[in-house]
Amino acid sequence: MARAALLVVGIVIGVAHSNPADARKLSGWDLCFSESFPPDRRVATCSAHIRTITHAKASVLLSKAGVYGQKGDYRHAVQDATRSIKLEPSAEAYYTRALAYHNMGRDEAAIRDCNAALAIAPDNENALFVRASAHQGKMDYSEAIQDFTNVLRLDPDRADVFFARGAAYYGAADFERAAGDFSRAIKLGLVDEVVFYLRSLANSELGDGVNLDPDLQQQLERHRARSIHRSSP
Repeated sequence: MARAALLVVGIVIGVAHSNPADARKLSGWDLCFSESFPPDRRVATCSAHIRTITHAKASVLLSKAGVYGQKGDYRHAVQDATRSIKLEPSAEAYYTRALAYHNMGRDEAAIRDCNAALAIAPDNENALFVRASAHQGKMDYSEAIQDFTNVLRLDPDRADVFFARGAAYYGAADFERAAGDFSRAIKLGLVDEVVFYLRSLANSELGDGVNLDPDLQQQLERHRARSIHRSSP
């Protein structure tokens, strides 16, 4: 099963289109950190401040790294997060760079950075989640399950973590626990056809018949058709 189908990355930065009138009320410094400002403008604003102040602020570099990560420019995200770490090591800077490394497929580097983040902040949920995802990327499911479980210990109502841990259980061929986690994710509001589909696969492995309503059955058939289309040469 494709890695993208199994993982839900819980660290997502949402950026809406800015209101020009609101933007005029903010200083250039504020715009560097404003999530309501377009990503390209944020990058340019942060860069301008880095050039014009004597000592580049770690927080500005970290904000810029986050924007690059959101844009899918992981190389620049790593570069700016690294500069931020050199100025002021922080858990946030390390897990930001770790997430970029993970998205580049460099899971060993991601795990090292998450370890550094957790040395600073042992109960940091984001660092635990990214490290779990990196372990899962390496198919080290026992370590991934442990980290996802620790995230749930800190926040028991995270549907995305139940889904991710269910995917790790599925990868480890523990289909009963996988089905249980997928069900928990659904109860917490993660009502997506992929969750139902993976739960149906887990239940099929257990030999449990699952009666699906017609609408859900149609959703699963559409998902299967898309999966076949994507895998076709």
